[in-house]
Amino acid sequence: MEAEKQVKFFQGCMAAAFAERDNSVMEAEKAKEKEELMSQKFNEFQTRLEELSSENIELKKQNATLRFDLEKQEELNESFKEVINKFYEIRQQSLEVLETSWEDKCACLLLDSAEMWSFNDTSTSKYISALEDELEKTRSSVENLQSKLRMGLEIENHLKKSVRELEKKIIHSDKFISNAIAELRLCHSQLRVHVVNSLEEGRSHIKSISDVIEEKTQHCDDVIRGQNTGTYQRETKLDEFECRDVHINNDADTNLVSQRNDPAYCDIEADRKGEASETLAQALQEKVAALLLLSQQEERHLLERNVNSALQKKIEELQRNLFQVTTEKVKALMELAQLKQDYQLLQEKICNEMKEEKVLAGNGEKRIVIPERDGRLRNLLKKTNLRRWIGTLDFSGNEGQADLNIREGISTRRSNSIDFARMRIENATLKESLENMDHLISSIRRLRLSLSKVKELATSEDTIGSMSETLDDIITEAKLVKTALGSSLPVSWIAESDDGSINENTDSESGDIHGDSSNEKMDSVSAAGFEMVELLILAAQILKDSTTKENS
Repeated sequence: MEAEKQVKFFQGCMAAAFAERDNSVMEAEKAKEKEELMSQKFNEFQTRLEELSSENIELKKQNATLRFDLEKQEELNESFKEVINKFYEIRQQSLEVLETSWEDKCACLLLDSAEMWSFNDTSTSKYISALEDELEKTRSSVENLQSKLRMGLEIENHLKKSVRELEKKIIHSDKFISNAIAELRLCHSQLRVHVVNSLEEGRSHIKSISDVIEEKTQHCDDVIRGQNTGTYQRETKLDEFECRDVHINNDADTNLVSQRNDPAYCDIEADRKGEASETLAQALQEKVAALLLLSQQEERHLLERNVNSALQKKIEELQRNLFQVTTEKVKALMELAQLKQDYQLLQEKICNEMKEEKVLAGNGEKRIVIPERDGRLRNLLKKTNLRRWIGTLDFSGNEGQADLNIREGISTRRSNSIDFARMRIENATLKESLENMDHLISSIRRLRLSLSKVKELATSEDTIGSMSETLDDIITEAKLVKTALGSSLPVSWIAESDDGSINENTDSESGDIHGDSSNEKMDSVSAAGFEMVELLILAAQILKDSTTKENS
């Protein structure tokens, strides 16, 4: 009976060990899936680094082209300076005036009267007009070159800043990865030492148990042998003192001895001992396997904790960067709206001044009646001065065509710069939407797993209070995610800022910031996030209501 009880006990232990083994195998499969997800994320980070390096190379190429254009424009400026110095030397010989700076020379040449450059010949007036036209062209080209130079310097500074930031980010990521690898190696070595020590302790314990079992078996054999010898001596004494019952006692004793010395009886006892030793060995082997699985499970749990802590730190850093980027974006948008408003006001002011000067020029042409040569020359000089300071009003000649060409070139350059800015904005929107999607998926997956755990614990009555607390925590965390999605300002908010007038854009921006949530513009990532968070909140509320109903 005791052997059967021991067999049943060992069978129960075997069943428990098999169940623990199945659970550990399931947890190992889950850990493998998590490891594959982490490897995929690491590959995505590597692809992002490669994309950033390619963008850096392209920006360096653009910087080189801008420097080449700048050198060309500086050469043109030097040639223009030489021409102006030559004309100023002629003018200095006639009036004997000393001017030092280049700007003063230009101002003196522009403010000269008509008599100083007239030689009482029609060819001189044509020559003067041609020179003035060339001077206007050179001035416009100089202004364009200066504006290009400023834009090139700004772009170069921005590119340098971006390159520095990228280098800092790469250094920080390398340090973070190296530290994480060192921590993982240290944890692996510690866990390995712990597992080896636990295995050695289990081996020593198993050896001690086996020694105790062998001693007990030897003791049992000795006891059985002593009993056999004692019965044999007692039988001899009975033969000596009781002669009458010799036949009967001898028969009984011989039957007992024959039963004990029977080989079938010895085989049964040997089989029982062998089965007990086999069950003990098997149980010990299963115990060692269970200890190995537990050590592996503890190692995996430690690795998961370290990885989760590192990921949590990275998520917090990304959230801080996202908040800083959104604040800078809002400031930049407000500054851009203010600049566009100022630009529109300046454009309206210039248009009004051009209309007034046009009216004055028309009145001046009507008043000219004297057909003298000097008067014509003076009127011509007045018109050229007006054209110089205001711009061309008549598009009927070669001068109008030249100014039209210049304006068309400026408009094409502006359109190209606007298209480049739009492409950069769209690239930034795509990157931001991808990062928001990754963060949203991780947070919603975590909330879903916590909900599933709460649902599994719903059967036990002891965890009802903790279930309500965890459900409240899940609901509050989901509401926090919802408010974060509502407060985030995507880059696509400024996608249509270049179309239409500035007043309408400023009104729409102020409406987007301070208006109702129904008029607020939202991207697809935020909309999907809102829907998923609402579904999680609804599921948690339903589970909470069902638990309260069951308790009541």
